[in-house]
Amino acid sequence: MPLVARETEASLPFTGMGICIDVLIVDWDHLMSEPSDQHYGMLHDAGFSVGEEWWAAGPGHPSPIGPQWFWPSPSALGWFGKYDFGAVGFSYKDHFAASEHWEAIRGFVPPAMRSAVDRFIDPLFWGGLEYMADQDSEGAAAHVSVVLPPAPPDHLLWCPPEAASSLKLFWDLVGAQLEALRDPFERYAHAGSSRINSFDAFAGLLRGWGDVIGQAQQRGWGVVGLRC
Repeated sequence: MPLVARETEASLPFTGMGICIDVLIVDWDHLMSEPSDQHYGMLHDAGFSVGEEWWAAGPGHPSPIGPQWFWPSPSALGWFGKYDFGAVGFSYKDHFAASEHWEAIRGFVPPAMRSAVDRFIDPLFWGGLEYMADQDSEGAAAHVSVVLPPAPPDHLLWCPPEAASSLKLFWDLVGAQLEALRDPFERYAHAGSSRINSFDAFAGLLRGWGDVIGQAQQRGWGVVGLRC
């Protein structure tokens, strides 16, 4: 199937190889109760307020511990959570590499799994490229895509709760069969030129997004990504 370029504000930042991303899950009602021109400031301040123990190293510096969540304290302030991808995933370089690896291996993945991965990663980090629905695939994933609204200025991802719920359905399919991608990845991915240099790194990035979407869906929240 051919690639279709989707040039939106949300997709364009992924071409910026030096950009890093802060990912937050957010109580959407709380966020929407504030004026739209204050959203970025609210979210930026929220993200900066947690994880201070390693933020001193500078924005975009990977956590020395690994993938983890940061939550505000006290719990009464708990309208958001921040996900740290760790050493792999804090930079768009990693997401760009993962999308290239997926493009290289997707033709060797069974159709149903291929469709589910396509539709899970496309709105999250696939650089604005979208495959047409796979007519030879089985299951609902072959004919449904999650299309996110354009991200506001300075936001890299804008995923309302209803989109997070749809993405969770795809992740349930992908996460349960992720190990099935190991052999195609090890055979066909060009994995030596980035931090996504193994299947475990690739799978870890997908699991991180799966965790983000799962935590958001569980609460009925949305997901945002900010430049950092």
